[in-house]
Amino acid sequence: MIIYPVKNVPGYTIGGKAKGLLKLLEAQVTVPDFLVLPAENFDTIVKAKDATTVSISDQLLRFTLSKPEEEKLRQILSGWDFPNRSIIVRSSIADEDGTHDAFAGIMSSYMNLRNYDDVIEAVGKCAASAYSAEAVAYRQYKQLSAVARPAVILQQQIDADASGVVFSTYPQYPQEMAVHALWGLGEGLVNGELDPDEFYLSKKDGTVVHQKIALKDKHYQMHEEKGIQLLDVEEDRQQIHSLTEEHLREIFTISTRLEKRNGHPQDIEYVISNNKLYFVQSRHITQEIPDVIVYDNSNIQESYCGVTTPLTFSFAQHAYATVYFQTIILLAIPEQVMTTYTPVVNNLLGLVQGRIYYNINNWYRCLQLFPSFKQNKEDMERMMGLEEPVDFITDTEKSFREKLSMIFPTFFNLLRLFSAFRKLEKSVAEFHSHITKHYERFYKLQDAFANPVQLLEQKYLLDKELMGNWTTPIINDLYVMMMNGKVRRKLLKAGILDTDEFLSRYLAGNQEIESAQPAILMQKLSLKAMEQDELKALIILLPDDVHTQIKAQFPAFYKEVEGFIHVYGDRTVGELKLETITMRLSPKIFYSYLRNYLTTSNSFQTSALSHLHESAVKDLEEKLKDHSVFFKKTVYKSLGKLQKSIQYREALRLERTRLFGMYRTLYLAAGELLKEKNVLMEVRDIFYLTQDEIEILLLDKPGFEIEGVIDERVATFEQYKKEEVAAQVTIPPLRSTKPELVDEDPSVLRGTGCVPGQLTAEIIVIDGPDSDLDVSGKIVCALRTDPGWVALFPTCKGVLIEKGSALSHSVILLREFGIPAIINIPGLTKKLSSGQQISMDGSTGEIKLL
Repeated sequence: MIIYPVKNVPGYTIGGKAKGLLKLLEAQVTVPDFLVLPAENFDTIVKAKDATTVSISDQLLRFTLSKPEEEKLRQILSGWDFPNRSIIVRSSIADEDGTHDAFAGIMSSYMNLRNYDDVIEAVGKCAASAYSAEAVAYRQYKQLSAVARPAVILQQQIDADASGVVFSTYPQYPQEMAVHALWGLGEGLVNGELDPDEFYLSKKDGTVVHQKIALKDKHYQMHEEKGIQLLDVEEDRQQIHSLTEEHLREIFTISTRLEKRNGHPQDIEYVISNNKLYFVQSRHITQEIPDVIVYDNSNIQESYCGVTTPLTFSFAQHAYATVYFQTIILLAIPEQVMTTYTPVVNNLLGLVQGRIYYNINNWYRCLQLFPSFKQNKEDMERMMGLEEPVDFITDTEKSFREKLSMIFPTFFNLLRLFSAFRKLEKSVAEFHSHITKHYERFYKLQDAFANPVQLLEQKYLLDKELMGNWTTPIINDLYVMMMNGKVRRKLLKAGILDTDEFLSRYLAGNQEIESAQPAILMQKLSLKAMEQDELKALIILLPDDVHTQIKAQFPAFYKEVEGFIHVYGDRTVGELKLETITMRLSPKIFYSYLRNYLTTSNSFQTSALSHLHESAVKDLEEKLKDHSVFFKKTVYKSLGKLQKSIQYREALRLERTRLFGMYRTLYLAAGELLKEKNVLMEVRDIFYLTQDEIEILLLDKPGFEIEGVIDERVATFEQYKKEEVAAQVTIPPLRSTKPELVDEDPSVLRGTGCVPGQLTAEIIVIDGPDSDLDVSGKIVCALRTDPGWVALFPTCKGVLIEKGSALSHSVILLREFGIPAIINIPGLTKKLSSGQQISMDGSTGEIKLL
């Protein structure tokens, strides 16, 4: 059976490499013409009773085609201008080039074939290579079936001016695409023999992030009679780029498309001939590629400023997850989707050097549950204040059938969402009433925190009745986000380009905003204090017991202050950090705020900001004068809805502040109980524990040993306060643009880290097949490696290679096996000798002699 032109034929196995080529064709990528001899051609040999590896290999080497198939093959090859043009024969076994098993460089290929008998002989050799020592060792290590089913590819050979390999996502720096290239055939690159040019492109836009131009004094070329020859490169070409900017742009564009189509990073081989780019292989990158996680604190630092504590982070992370699960339930998202999204929603926040950040990736993933991903993404980025939007998470591509199946669920989700939006006025009022009832009840409790069980009962009650019923604020936040985006688009259409500046003026001076109320009330209290000289003097003096003195000397004023603190006592700088000392905990803070009103001539008046609103109204009227009446109405209506929703949001945020205040009270009470039990030295040590740890300690459960934990965490978080951290942090970090420091220490060597991992072991230097090959438990050191080393890799602990490409087949295998590896280490085999003890770091590329 010969499959040509190549397509998916039911009942026939074309193998992994052929499937990769077929996907390239489907992606409309230029591929040299090829045909496939499917695995079924060889099944009578492979599946023979009592067959052994040796007998299978021997019979595959003698494989021939039937007369009809031979005639068909000759006709196809004639159409390829064979034998005037060469043919390459390549293996394509059934489980090759899969998601986890690459067989990189292990299977055979035969090039420059111009004789029909040589082609048939190469077919048999390719099929038999599935049972080579290297292939058998690889299968054993990967625990694959011992029965390999080889298919074989025949393909037009391209005369290569340059060749190379692309990793559409580079495992070491997943934000980059790696492109390696050299002159002539790619043989010297994939077997690790020649040093290639290296180009690392930003996955965002294809710009070159880093490059290394090698000295390319040798290259492999095809000779009509002598076959593959290693020849000298002309001197004027040895140190120039082997790829033009146009080639790099084309490689970037096509590789990006292939990764997206395949839904997985691709290992791609390409050839350039007469300035034309051909792709000759595309397969999944099998080694693990870390997720790129972007943390951003542009907006969340308003709530959690600076370094926080473990308790605040664990509480905030749980709170965000609880609230957003309610949104998913509201939208009637299917249970299996909810299960998939559990780790996403549980990690909406991250802790970076003691500071709370948004895990931006997961926020984007949550947006995928809603229609109009792109528009909602833009709106959310503006709400979060992201200065550098992230593009690692995009909307998932859906087939027509998938889109069709989503019509009704999406429609009903939108109905639920818009229904919730319409009911906001009523639901907000009900929410305030619900919170107030529990708030008043909570602060009337007397002895409810006297023992751990009662305290935890009160916590569970808050979890269930308040945090577990937080749907209204999140629905309103969604409404604010969407209305803000809608208003912005309308303002842009009206001709207002700086929409943020306009809205800041338009929304100014609104005295109904709840966040303005504490300042307004405090101003009123300051006016009353100014009427009494002795009271004013006492507040300005601000003794530690100021609240107690005012209670004794000015009881009426004291009562008003108590009323203020009862309503707004948790509203302060850093109010969502549980460790923050608030006005409720220390009334002196209230008086320190009030003193500012008594010692300055400036008074706070929201009405003083009304001129900003009026100027914005005039600007809007001017911009709208040439627009239709209908458009004007929609603009003003949208602005009104946005203003109302922001008013709701500020009022609801006060309820959040109160909720956090109640939890703060509970945890401080827990600190008192644990101090009484001699578990904690100080009450406020409670903030250096997590929610789960506190519950374990309160109930004397096993599973957490506290000895030494508090001191260690206090020291760690104090150190965090001395460190500066960027507003946006990417993990793994982006490639450093700083020049590498030259280490003069002769006991330290440096190379390029390729496979992460830290270890200490004895080294063994291998010069060739005659060297001692007892690598078990040792770190292998070599000038170069090739896929033939596959039988050695599984038993060694690490690999150091003096020269080589990060995209060579041997390094691909090391990544797949997860064996720490470092390459490009100058003078490695001369500086080290077998038996020495070293430590190596596969991430940093650092090697230390011990």
